[in-house]
Amino acid sequence: MTWNLIEFSAEEIIKLSIDIEKSGRTFYNTLAAKVTDTKSKEALQFLANEEDQHIKDFEALGAYLAKEFEANENYSGEYKDYLDSLIESHIFNQAEIEDKINKITDAKSALEMALRFEKDSIMIFQSFLNVVSGKAQEVIGKLINEEIGHIKKLSQLKKQL
Repeated sequence: MTWNLIEFSAEEIIKLSIDIEKSGRTFYNTLAAKVTDTKSKEALQFLANEEDQHIKDFEALGAYLAKEFEANENYSGEYKDYLDSLIESHIFNQAEIEDKINKITDAKSALEMALRFEKDSIMIFQSFLNVVSGKAQEVIGKLINEEIGHIKKLSQLKKQL
């Protein structure tokens, strides 16, 4: 899967965000099917469900942004190159999720990959805060806080290994 921004439009921002969340959902569901301990399985299923909710949140935000989006930039293209570099380096933009999951050898490596996914996603979503305003900032801010919660949950699981 390759992500990129062509026009730097509201539609692209929403599509990219939804694609990121779908990748996370697939990742967590696939891992949940692979793990054997109940605690990890439940946590991964919870995270997959959270990604589902984030997809719905971004879809709702898309309807709003389609009418209200005006890139909050000092000059045209100010953030595009920066966002492109973040997108290019996102863990799930570098190879297919299934290929990455197949390389996981233990629970620790699975949780480390999940942590990287969440951190990479937060960096992209935080960058979106610089180019949107109003309700869009509120929604994206809420989603960032939920992703931070995912990092806490994953870190706690990792410590218990």
